[in-house]
Amino acid sequence: MNGFDVETLAIFNHPGTPWLDAVMSGASSNRNLWVLLVLTAVYLWRKSPHGFLAVVVLGLSVGAADLISVRLVKPAVARVRPCRADPKHVQATLGCGSGQSFPSTHATDTAAAVAVLSWASPVATGVGLLVMVLVGISRLYLGVHWPTDVLAGWALGGIIGASLAGLTRFRYLRRR
Repeated sequence: MNGFDVETLAIFNHPGTPWLDAVMSGASSNRNLWVLLVLTAVYLWRKSPHGFLAVVVLGLSVGAADLISVRLVKPAVARVRPCRADPKHVQATLGCGSGQSFPSTHATDTAAAVAVLSWASPVATGVGLLVMVLVGISRLYLGVHWPTDVLAGWALGGIIGASLAGLTRFRYLRRR
């Protein structure tokens, strides 16, 4: 791995503080992220001027981001997770996770959601960005991703979410 990945991971990968372990494992929990996605969808349905259309775009963006990350990019890159590549130095207290490392699908999915959120309800963008960053840092803290996995996931998810929101905006505005 490159120096940036190794050095940056060393800064964040320090599990062992009970309260921080709980926060980081909660931020990486698929169940918690599904609940957050549903709550975000309900929020958008009720508060976004785009209503149900925003909910559909949110679901499509996260679904597309997940699919592209897991089925296309990860198999093509086939990067080993840090907890497998260097188990002596990388702590993975919750296990190493399955599959490949690049990109982080958690980062990809949250970035796609935030991109849609920024279009559908700009006032909520700050909270979305905080959640996205927390999820990304949690992946480093837990030792299951390299920093560039998270950065690439954010970029990929942001592109996917922004593209679908942009296409929707273009179509939505054209009809008016």
